[in-house]
Amino acid sequence: MELTFVVGTGRCGSTLLSRLLREHPDVLSMSEFFSTLRIAAASGPAKFPTSDMDGAQLWRLLASPFPMLDAMISDGLRTSKMLYPPTGRFGPASGIPLVSHYVLPMLGADPDWLFDELAAEVPRWPRRPAAAHYQHLFGYLAKHWDGRSWWSGPPSPHLIPLLHVQFPVARFVHLHRDGPDCALSMSRHPAFRREILAIGAVRSVKLPAGSTLQQVNDALPERFRGLICPPYDARKLRDFPIPVEVFGRDRWSPMICAGVAALDRVPAARHASLRYEDLLADPVASLTRLAGFIGVGAPGEWLDLACRTVDPTRTGTAAAELEAGAFARLRAACEPGTHALAAALPAAR
Repeated sequence: MELTFVVGTGRCGSTLLSRLLREHPDVLSMSEFFSTLRIAAASGPAKFPTSDMDGAQLWRLLASPFPMLDAMISDGLRTSKMLYPPTGRFGPASGIPLVSHYVLPMLGADPDWLFDELAAEVPRWPRRPAAAHYQHLFGYLAKHWDGRSWWSGPPSPHLIPLLHVQFPVARFVHLHRDGPDCALSMSRHPAFRREILAIGAVRSVKLPAGSTLQQVNDALPERFRGLICPPYDARKLRDFPIPVEVFGRDRWSPMICAGVAALDRVPAARHASLRYEDLLADPVASLTRLAGFIGVGAPGEWLDLACRTVDPTRTGTAAAELEAGAFARLRAACEPGTHALAAALPAAR
């Protein structure tokens, strides 16, 4: 099975692209798989499990609930990527399996059936390198979708170096969006807001290295309660004042710079660039080019569906409508990432 990784910062169109790829007759699109593994292993923004393991260990990673995500749902902070249906067998009170939050609902209309299918299969697998397990899982799932032979997903750019080591012949597509517009979208998203506040809290609280986020939370003044650890206060999190330029300075620019630098170390024939605004403006041209890069066709029916799915009015002027001073500060905060992209794009497909 040949792998293609779509990498992006978040709020860059990765969910839309995953949906479009899912409809391709020759593509198996597994959204958020490696992000799920990273969360399960609590291994930081640039890591996922790479050690040898057996199938039972892999399944525990994928099938265990993650209380913070369950609390987000219970407390009114469900995001658009949390697709597990409220009518499903699992619920936030008892715990939703991690793999069921993001990955399985993107693969079919009955994530509980697929969960049971994998629960009966994966724990029986022998001990082997983690990367071999992941590829075997992709191949196993591909057989359930008429032999689809390609895989795609949108992990963070910080994961590119590790993905390249684990899967040295994989292709990478860097999906990116105008910096100020992407950062503004992050500023309105509860998961990014919580992350920014958590980063700031860790920096501001003088606790020993290795302290847990809950210990950090407990050391904060009362006005920060309900923002970074459950139980969450959804309204407080949405309304808490965070300058929009923080999302450009601390999230978008560092992620773009890390992604560009990492892709520079991937062979040129194995990485490409896709601009979100181009996808919206001309989905046929963008998707035809993308299909050619990953080595599949671009059937007319698929392109027609993409044209009906894509909303070209969503492209990029929201940040420019900010108050002039706020927009200037946001644009300045995004300059490192903007410059990195501009330098990299002339050589990109």
